[in-house]
Amino acid sequence: MITAQLFLGLFVMFRVLVAIWIYVLSASPALSGAWLREKGSGFASATITQRTGHGVWSSELGYYADYGLTSLVTLGIDLNDNDNLSGHALVFVRIPLGQTSRRHHMAVELALGASHYLNSWVPMQKVTLSYGRAFDSNWGPGWLAIDGAYEIRGLNTEPILKLDATIGLSDPEHLRPILQIETAKISGHPLFYTITPGLQIPLNPDTRLLIGAQHRVTTKRSLGLKLGVWHSF
Repeated sequence: MITAQLFLGLFVMFRVLVAIWIYVLSASPALSGAWLREKGSGFASATITQRTGHGVWSSELGYYADYGLTSLVTLGIDLNDNDNLSGHALVFVRIPLGQTSRRHHMAVELALGASHYLNSWVPMQKVTLSYGRAFDSNWGPGWLAIDGAYEIRGLNTEPILKLDATIGLSDPEHLRPILQIETAKISGHPLFYTITPGLQIPLNPDTRLLIGAQHRVTTKRSLGLKLGVWHSF
């Protein structure tokens, strides 16, 4: 059972990290990016999120990987499962949009696959436009990514509109704060959102441990703890 002290600790962690990011954004100009992988390089992450809301526990598993097929084409997979109640399996291709610079990047991502609810699978399609900026701060270099997605699950269903933002530091030798805000809107339903502040802990030059606290509001509110491993190759 999660204790009141743990809830308080998660809440304090959330408040501290939000304050950190308000300071970072006010102390230095933001610069941007939605980067493709370099040819022959890749990235993989595996995460588990344990949540509780209204006395009910749930677990979410996620796996993501991408690989630079060429300098202009990145291929990847995105797998997700929430307590065998819902989830998806997607393959995607990402290509750049327009001219890019050292700091500014734009990309479009096309994903195909399937999603399920209670193990009833339906086709799934997703189009994502990404924009971001690299920036310098008093704590070192960082990045900001903004992703807008149009998602369809099954036939004759309302599309899901998503807008996500992620900001993080990229200093390879120190702890890297990261903050992710995810939103989703379906016609006739209230706005769903998830806020996940966390820390990336370098384990070696290519591998990082991710620890985060999560506050999610969908049809109900829940608090969670997110753990993950990120690896570049």
